[in-house]
Amino acid sequence: MKFALLGWNPKIVPLLRAISADARHAFTIATEVPNGSLADLLAAAPGIRVLQTWEELLVDTAADVTLVAGDSDSIQAGAKQLAMDGRTLALFPQASQGSAFIYELTLTHDDNKVPLVPVPRLPVHPLVVKLHELIQRGGLGQIMLQRVERSVAVNPLQTGRSGSGLTRDEVDGALFNDVPLLRFLGGNYNRITAVHSGSKETGITLATVTLGGNDLAETTWTARAGKPAWSLEVTGSTGSAVLTLEENQAGTLTVSTSAADADSGETSTDDGSHIGKSQLAVLESSLADSAKHWAEMTRAFETVEATHTSLRRRRTIDLFFETTSERSIFKSQMTAVGCGLIMLTLFGLVAFLLLGAFVDSNSRLQRNAEADNRVIRDSEFVAGTAQLNKAGLKHVSEISREVQQSAETIFVVPSPDDSEGDLDADRLAAVVTTLAESGHSDGAAFVKIASVPHPAMQILLKVLRVLWIAPLILFLLMQSLLFVTRPSSNEVEADEQATL
Repeated sequence: MKFALLGWNPKIVPLLRAISADARHAFTIATEVPNGSLADLLAAAPGIRVLQTWEELLVDTAADVTLVAGDSDSIQAGAKQLAMDGRTLALFPQASQGSAFIYELTLTHDDNKVPLVPVPRLPVHPLVVKLHELIQRGGLGQIMLQRVERSVAVNPLQTGRSGSGLTRDEVDGALFNDVPLLRFLGGNYNRITAVHSGSKETGITLATVTLGGNDLAETTWTARAGKPAWSLEVTGSTGSAVLTLEENQAGTLTVSTSAADADSGETSTDDGSHIGKSQLAVLESSLADSAKHWAEMTRAFETVEATHTSLRRRRTIDLFFETTSERSIFKSQMTAVGCGLIMLTLFGLVAFLLLGAFVDSNSRLQRNAEADNRVIRDSEFVAGTAQLNKAGLKHVSEISREVQQSAETIFVVPSPDDSEGDLDADRLAAVVTTLAESGHSDGAAFVKIASVPHPAMQILLKVLRVLWIAPLILFLLMQSLLFVTRPSSNEVEADEQATL
């Protein structure tokens, strides 16, 4: 089988050496490898051809499997494009790649049925496999507790570091490295509790994650800054085992059991030279059932992200069945109510416009006259007479000046007390006479009696006008609740401390 390499991660070197040493396999090409790592690459895979960009992998179809390592944008873009092109990918996962990248590859896998497999790390270590077999056959009795303690070397020159403690990314990277091992030994954990000790000034001095599940032994994982060290202790009802690993994957497994009041022990060691061969063997076998192994890898990403939720909410959460908090329920209800009120406003406006078009008896000509203030009201006449008062005379005079250029229609509102219409006719004649005195001798042609909607119809229109605007006003009032329920500055600062 021919392999290609996209990207670089120093921890992939044992696998590269195993592939190069196996006569059945060969490395053909590599790309997106930093210049500073080319010497390590050529030492692990002599004779490999190095390309400039990942686009060249699309042209070269000689490789059967492409190993993907690293987390840069170009590497992720290349991996997604190769998957869409139907290339088999073996991903060397790391927390910094992010779950979004993994989910995109998963969608491509489901659509194109392209094989995608993760490169295993700790679960395939010979000592871990031996410990797993010991647990499965009951050599330690019923498992009651698993505890991982590790120290992580920090880079004081890393961007964003403010103290001697760990950063959030370093904690996530260390946890992501160990989660597959804990799930391999302990089972399908679904309850997560995360606690970070420290401050913005010191960084994370101690990170603690507790994993639990139905009928599963509790697992505690802790990390702190210091000289690199890693140890796993498994405690059972009849014995215990301690596994320690070094950076070069060399390790020691010490098992102690109690039987008939006589202690017995066993110690196994490994120099780390077999890890690459174990990775290659599992990688070959997992290509036949890639979906199962890929799904297990996504659980590691989801577990790391679940710790963020636990830190933010400051409590234990369920990984797959997390109940919604009261604040989340309130926000969801506010969103639903707000959307409903906005839709009611829209429907109310449409109903008001449609009903108004049928109910309002005013013609378009009369509505234009009202807009241009060319309507003579009942209040502009002396009560009960056809004589214009001072306000009416002034209004008619203003209208006369405005209609000098064109004879715009002028309307006279009928008197509500004139049942026979004689007073309305006299008022119409009075307005025509006043216009004639101002120079409009043809006033009778464009002065008309206005039509007045039925009082009940006017009330209906007013009610409709209030109804369509009421939901929007209610929605705006409800938004003030967001400020009432807004957490105080002390609570916000406490949340920030908890998420360190």
